[in-house]
Amino acid sequence: MSKLKQSFLIGLNYLVLTAITMLPGEPSFAANNCRGRDCIHHELGTQAVCKLVGSDQSPLLPIGRDIGWAQGLNTEIDNKLLGGDVVAYKIRWFNGSWSGWYVTGVNDIDVKFNTPTNDMRRMWSYFTDHQHQYIICKEPK
Repeated sequence: MSKLKQSFLIGLNYLVLTAITMLPGEPSFAANNCRGRDCIHHELGTQAVCKLVGSDQSPLLPIGRDIGWAQGLNTEIDNKLLGGDVVAYKIRWFNGSWSGWYVTGVNDIDVKFNTPTNDMRRMWSYFTDHQHQYIICKEPK
């Protein structure tokens, strides 16, 4: 798993923990107001920028079979094809319903396999013939 994807998952865990601490009756904290000498000061300008591409209302169109998305369990094909890390994605099935969110390298191994090569593949192999959307993170320039 790439460092960028690991950073995204760590950030996602932080957001969940923050949301939990904001529940009524629970203590809350605001790390950004820390002024003591023991505070951690983050340089946010070096963090990846993530954005949603496509949506439920405006999905991306299928991209064709010869692009490379069905190449086994390779988690770097996204960087090669899109210049960033696809950290999560959804597929719109032919019946019109959307899948839940797949997180790259966590819950996205397909139950089907590539028949010509008999190798496993990720759910993003459906980008070839299904509408889809994804969250991509790219390093700042």
